[in-house]
Amino acid sequence: MPLSALPPSPTASFSALKRWCIGWANSWQPVHLALVAIVVLVLAVSWWLTGKHLRAQLAQAEQAARLQQSGLAAIVSENLSQVLEKAQLMSVVALQGMHHDGGPWQAQLAHMLERDRVFLRMAVLDKQLQLLAGDPQQAALLHSLLPYQQGSCAAGRGAFVLHQQAQSQDQAWQVPLLLCMADAQGVSLGYLLLYMDMGYFLGLYQDVDLGGSGSLHLLSPDGSVIAAMAGGGLLAQHPAQRMASFSKVPEGPGEMELPGPQGSTRLANFHRARYMPLTVVVSRDWNEIRAAYAQNAQRTWAVLGAITALALVGSLLLWRTMQRRQHLFNALEKADQDKQQLIALLESEKQRALELAASDHLTGLHNRRMFHELVSSHLALARRSRKHYALLYLDLDRFKHINDTLGHHVGDALLQAVAQRLRTMLRSSDIIARMGGDEFAVLITAMEDPSDVETLAQKLLTGLGAPYEGLAPETLHTSPSIGIAFFPRDGHDVEVLCRHADAAMYASKKAGRNRYTYYDGIPKLDSDRYYQLARQLPSAITQEQLVLHFQPKVRLEDCRIVGLEALVRWQHPQYGLIYPGDFIALAEEHGHIEALGDWVMQACCRQIAAWRMQGVETVPIAFNVSPLQLKDSAFPSRMATYLKHYGVRASDIQVEITESCLVEPVGLAARVLHQLQQMGVSIGLDDFGTGFSSLSQIRALPINTIKLDKSFVNELRSSKEAGVLVTSIITLAHNLKMQVVAEGVELMDQLVYLKTAGCDVAQGYFLSRPVPLAQTEALLKQGILEPA
Repeated sequence: MPLSALPPSPTASFSALKRWCIGWANSWQPVHLALVAIVVLVLAVSWWLTGKHLRAQLAQAEQAARLQQSGLAAIVSENLSQVLEKAQLMSVVALQGMHHDGGPWQAQLAHMLERDRVFLRMAVLDKQLQLLAGDPQQAALLHSLLPYQQGSCAAGRGAFVLHQQAQSQDQAWQVPLLLCMADAQGVSLGYLLLYMDMGYFLGLYQDVDLGGSGSLHLLSPDGSVIAAMAGGGLLAQHPAQRMASFSKVPEGPGEMELPGPQGSTRLANFHRARYMPLTVVVSRDWNEIRAAYAQNAQRTWAVLGAITALALVGSLLLWRTMQRRQHLFNALEKADQDKQQLIALLESEKQRALELAASDHLTGLHNRRMFHELVSSHLALARRSRKHYALLYLDLDRFKHINDTLGHHVGDALLQAVAQRLRTMLRSSDIIARMGGDEFAVLITAMEDPSDVETLAQKLLTGLGAPYEGLAPETLHTSPSIGIAFFPRDGHDVEVLCRHADAAMYASKKAGRNRYTYYDGIPKLDSDRYYQLARQLPSAITQEQLVLHFQPKVRLEDCRIVGLEALVRWQHPQYGLIYPGDFIALAEEHGHIEALGDWVMQACCRQIAAWRMQGVETVPIAFNVSPLQLKDSAFPSRMATYLKHYGVRASDIQVEITESCLVEPVGLAARVLHQLQQMGVSIGLDDFGTGFSSLSQIRALPINTIKLDKSFVNELRSSKEAGVLVTSIITLAHNLKMQVVAEGVELMDQLVYLKTAGCDVAQGYFLSRPVPLAQTEALLKQGILEPA
């Protein structure tokens, strides 16, 4: 064989590769210079864009503060206008009584005063200041104060705030309001003097978050401070204190800046309603408003500076590497190591973010969403295992009493102590979660013997029932009620197991608390009743045994009823009125849910047509649609048939779906929803936040309305994070052109917070329970639904 035919030696091959790399590096030096220039340009653009973005964030923060303060000032001013209208109504009653010289007008005034807590005392005087009704001492006060009032009642009609020297701390919040009673020609006929309880009035807004430096002032027309509130507490005011900047302000909203302590300035938004003698001023220190922005900007600049430094250093290192040909492979290895470090850092940050999203903020346990994911994963393994699995639901007995009597901080400490005991009593392989409130869930994994769960349940009863020391001045005592469901005996998926364990837990409570109950040990409705309902449900649908109840949806802007939610009930001839929780599951289990859904849809159309025939002004009616109905391609055509048959517009109907309808694959469901939207039917997403969807996932679907789940509303009082989350959801939904409906509103402070946060519509027991047809007609004719 000739030498030329021999393969090259390894040394020669390596030298050739090295020479090729050096030549390649030399040829790419101009390209590298261009790359360095591009990096510098990109960094410069990044700094410019970052500065622009931060300025936009600052403008958004300032605008949000303005909108919040202006909205609060408008709300308080509107409430003051309502108070003045009540006072004017009392003056009308008094004036009519004076004209007719007798009658029950004095008793009527006393009754009106007794019903309205904002007014404490009153006095009615004629134009010679002679007492006609009310407190003689207040009449004497009017004798002494009236000559000194600017803009006195000599000109005729009007309402004025009288200035007086308070004799005690309680009297500092009792503001005299003078109303002049005049005839049609403006001739003064008398006076009505009322004392307003500003402490009670401002107490309605104590739960409103004004911030650390925020304050709310009520001023008289000359700028004198009548009452004030800061940080959720009332402030005692000096009679001579004035805010001269707000003297003689015009009617309507306004804004100005005020000097603050130590050279700072305050953003002040004010509002004065027409004919109102009081100006509402809401103010907050600019430094506090911009504090969050300043911290974010500092972090952003620091991160950008670090990234810039890393980019420049990297470019320099790469340049030096290209110059030093002999260190080519070392430089490549170092670059690979740097890349791996960055990847590891990103992975660790991602893991940290996932842990925060999957944990309960109070106890550190898994939250409901993560618990469902972990249990689903374990059950998938359990199907191929011979081990036994059980799901336990635990609820603390009489926890609400502890929370209400000792305070939320004691209740939170008790929940943390319970979570710690659960960690110590259970294995690391078991899954523990806080499902919400005082309810916990545990998945016991890989048991050798099903009887082991009984030993564990008894251990939990003993351990969690032991006294809790150091959480409150006295020792706390509570006990758990436990429900147990076995896999796969009591359910094949996490939803069914949770529902059955929850039912068993309520059976424990019903049996006397502080005990555990197996799901298979409780009757299913009573077995006879269960099978009777399952057998009779199809005939109930065809024989019109089903009825609709309606719950109104109230627009928060003006308390007007803008919609109804239809809720189906079964008027059983033997068992009476049966609620959906007792037969919806039967309909799904036995394949009747589509027929039931069609009946509800047809009944809504029929009821709208009947109301219009009676001359009742209707509003859109919403009803729930099951995932099975959305899998039926004929569903839109059936709805179009019903709309045409009853002569109902598509805009009078709203379809509400749950997040379970959006679980992949969603192709057919999405096509059905788009067909409904093309028909003009509005689509709402019910129970938003309890499933796995997000606003980013549903923005491509034809969703017009999202309904905040009541779990968010329930936590508004006890969790600041819940309030931030609710506000963020509302803002994002509005940016996506969606309306937001809050369900489960049961308290006034929840309603105030939702209105301040910009929520559009609310429904719940605080406004109205679901009511039958006759009461619904009365509500529609009434139109306005004021909170109880």
